[in-house]
Amino acid sequence: MRYTLNINGKSILAERGETLVDAALMGKILIPHDCATGHCETCRVNVPYGSVDTAGTAYGNTVLACRSRVVGDATITFETAPELQKVVGKVHSIAELSDKVVEVCVQIAAPLHYRPGQYAKVQFAGFPAREYSFAAKMDQEDSDELVVFQVKKLRQGRVSTALGDRIKVGHRVRLQGPFGNAFLRDAETGPLVLASSGTGFAPIWSLSKALVKSRHRRNLTIVTGLNSPADMYMLPAFRWLADHGEKNVTIVSREMASGLIRKGTPDQHLPDLDQTTSVHVAGNPNLVERVKQKALAVNAHCYADPFTPSQNRMSLWDRLPVWPFS
Repeated sequence: MRYTLNINGKSILAERGETLVDAALMGKILIPHDCATGHCETCRVNVPYGSVDTAGTAYGNTVLACRSRVVGDATITFETAPELQKVVGKVHSIAELSDKVVEVCVQIAAPLHYRPGQYAKVQFAGFPAREYSFAAKMDQEDSDELVVFQVKKLRQGRVSTALGDRIKVGHRVRLQGPFGNAFLRDAETGPLVLASSGTGFAPIWSLSKALVKSRHRRNLTIVTGLNSPADMYMLPAFRWLADHGEKNVTIVSREMASGLIRKGTPDQHLPDLDQTTSVHVAGNPNLVERVKQKALAVNAHCYADPFTPSQNRMSLWDRLPVWPFS
């Protein structure tokens, strides 16, 4: 049985049981997607009319298009993001922000268009690809020729343990992106809450810096979670925000409070939310889910970026040669 899907104003016919991503592709429409397993949130779309089999992915009137299936006529909408690109580059700098976090700047051979809050697949030559959110320089001006990532050093991490060792300045890199659904919506003007844990701060910092530079007029609240006060590598970013008039920043730690740091987790220190609020949350999947549920309870918009562990195996894409940098 076939049904009509109206996707961003274009009508196509779709077979019952097809995923929304597959149905759209058959109709020559690309719904942005990445993992196709329901984890990355890249393919979250709105279903304002009609019905789909949500496969348990519903959040408000949104669903994940890679898992949800056609069961009747429906209207599907999503905000467009920059098109997928592949660019090559080389490591420009590697700097330790703390004993657990490294800042990696990659000089790219061609512009890579993305929106703050998105992420890329990054492959250092000879290593498996990893997914890193676009960040921003802490207290310096950004450059179109550089992309910045904040990488958590993992004890058994094949890539993170090589940074500064086998991966040095000049190392060849390939990037694919952008991916991700957690970018700012131009049509939203209400209060904005940005929450993160660990290196989930990377996309939140990118969003924050872009907002400040746009001279926004939104009521902005930033809540950042640490495991302990020793993990506060983002202090230069907080100072930059304060210098630019953004002082509504709450820092929390699970282990202990110290000075300006409150005890707890970000979801315990969110401001009051309502249906006019937009929430962006990135980091630990458990935290992301708790924040999503709080937002859902009051019909607030929530854009989630759960950080899930990378697999160590090298995919076919990983094994392709990295083209020479020019």
